[in-house]
Amino acid sequence: MSQRHPLIIHYTSSQLLGLVVAVILLLAAVASAGFFYGDKTAADDRKYIEDLEISYDQLSEKLAASRQALVAVELTAKVDAAALEQTRQQMLDMQKQIYRREQELTLYREMLQDNSGSTGLSVSDFHIEKAGEGLFQYDWVAIQKTHEAKKLRVNANIWVIGKQDGQVKTLPLNEIDVDIDDLPIQLKLRYFSINRGLVRLPKGFNPEFVKVTLRYPWIEKPQFDKKFVWQVQE
Repeated sequence: MSQRHPLIIHYTSSQLLGLVVAVILLLAAVASAGFFYGDKTAADDRKYIEDLEISYDQLSEKLAASRQALVAVELTAKVDAAALEQTRQQMLDMQKQIYRREQELTLYREMLQDNSGSTGLSVSDFHIEKAGEGLFQYDWVAIQKTHEAKKLRVNANIWVIGKQDGQVKTLPLNEIDVDIDDLPIQLKLRYFSINRGLVRLPKGFNPEFVKVTLRYPWIEKPQFDKKFVWQVQE
């Protein structure tokens, strides 16, 4: 049976020195490669961050510009809306003035043509127009015919009569017109007084008549008492 003998390699001092130098060079090469690779990666990262910062600044500037443009547009819209509303109000005021002057001319013409010689208080008409859901605009004219032609105070009472839930119901004007605080309405007129208002009727209420009374404060009995049919003009 053969015997194994341990393998023993003998190195000289020069060989050992060469091996150590080779290992050191290898480690240095690896370290250099890692250093250059790491430095390149860091440079790429810095470039990426710089690009992000530039993009962020650009987007921030665009956002600020967009916000300023939006504020300018909103301001212009508000100004245009205000101007439009002001123009609309002016048109409504002009229409009211035209309506009032037309009514006044008509009334003066009728009074000039009236040769009956009768005197007293009366209402020429009660005009109603629909203004919205449950809203109605009304116009009426109180007329005074007197030989004295003095401006006198006249008390007016107005009620809207109709049915709700099958029952007759009477609504005083001050309950359905927010601009009328109380009845009677105190008028001052020499020849006539044109009156306008807006009423909101309760839901389910069906109007049928408008009752109007006129009297002088020093007389208890009304000088005018009449029912007008509730008729909405188209």
